[in-house]
Amino acid sequence: MWAFLTKDLLLFWRDRKEVAVIILLPIVLVVLLSLVVPGMFGEETSESYDLDLALVVEDQQDQGFERFQEEVEPSNDQSQQMIDQLQAMPPVDGLVAYLNSPELAEWVTVNQMDLDQAQTQVDEGELDAALIIPEHYTYQLLNEMVLDEPSEATLQFQASGQSQEVDMLRQMIQRYLDQINLQYAVASSGSQVDSANDNLPEGGVENVEGQSMFSMEHYFTFSMAALFTLFLAATVATRTGIEKREQTFNRIALTNAPPLYYLMGKTISTFILAWLQMMFVLVGAHLILGVFTEEGPTFWVGLIVMATLYALAIAAISSIMTSTMLRVKNNDTGDGIFMAVVMVLGVIGGNFVPINVLPNWLQQIGELTPNGLILATLTEWVQDQTYSLLVMPTVILVAIIVTALSIGIAVYPKRGEQS
Repeated sequence: MWAFLTKDLLLFWRDRKEVAVIILLPIVLVVLLSLVVPGMFGEETSESYDLDLALVVEDQQDQGFERFQEEVEPSNDQSQQMIDQLQAMPPVDGLVAYLNSPELAEWVTVNQMDLDQAQTQVDEGELDAALIIPEHYTYQLLNEMVLDEPSEATLQFQASGQSQEVDMLRQMIQRYLDQINLQYAVASSGSQVDSANDNLPEGGVENVEGQSMFSMEHYFTFSMAALFTLFLAATVATRTGIEKREQTFNRIALTNAPPLYYLMGKTISTFILAWLQMMFVLVGAHLILGVFTEEGPTFWVGLIVMATLYALAIAAISSIMTSTMLRVKNNDTGDGIFMAVVMVLGVIGGNFVPINVLPNWLQQIGELTPNGLILATLTEWVQDQTYSLLVMPTVILVAIIVTALSIGIAVYPKRGEQS
């Protein structure tokens, strides 16, 4: 088997043009993409946001409180205290004050108007979005929060189109409402709530202690490393087709060498080449772009472990392709099938485009592919270097390795079965 392994490595090394392409092309792509697509993953830029929001208040907040107090007679001091606490946190006034807070005023301009005017200006594109507080909102909200009665207390958010600013504003409004709901729940239980010290959500970027920022350089480095390593499996299968056409496989069979030595030589050589491919891209991107400058030994240990497992998975997949190539009658058919498989895996695994642009069901499938799994795992590993994050990906990759290698051995032709 050592002779077969040495043969494959020497044949690969003699093709200097292909070696240069495999080593240099992914690094060149990482550098070019990092320069051409700046700020793709939330890095700080000089871009300023300017969002025009229409605020429509149809609710009569004071009347809602009065109606609620008339229907809910305080049976004891605790009930009266609860109502007093709820009045100290008026939902509509609090939301209006939040939207006009200094944190949001830097990038959101709030225009209070009636419903028809707001809808017209949003439809015509004069305003980016409209937030509508419907009639009886306060009364229905109090009944829902205090009496646990079903209601239709729902704010309406309308936008002229999808944009980063609109999504940010929608999420921040939802965070505010979640905070208010929590405060009302505490108040309804009889606990004291200090409305003056409420920690309401603020605009801006939050940095979580103990986590690193994931940048576009990280994404391009991981995606290109995983993609070009995946291409190696198809490349090995193509070389197998060439050896089959030149009767190399038949000559090996005549030597009475154990049949699986040929397959294992291909598989192990693929692992070595795949591992080196991953290391060349990761280390090359780091030396040129300084991608992992702030990372310590823990990061590199996890990175090398996952790169090794991924290289083993690619080698196992190459065993399937090698065995299949020995069975198909037309080498071009095999090459086309393998390349199609690699392209599909690259798309759903997030190597060509960020996986978050794909449908949710396709994202879930993509993260079960070897390339999609390694990309998702390394993305999390950059941000939170906790070894527990690597347990489940390791289990999945080991399962892929065992399954793929078993299939490759099972499909491998016996004597006289090669096409």
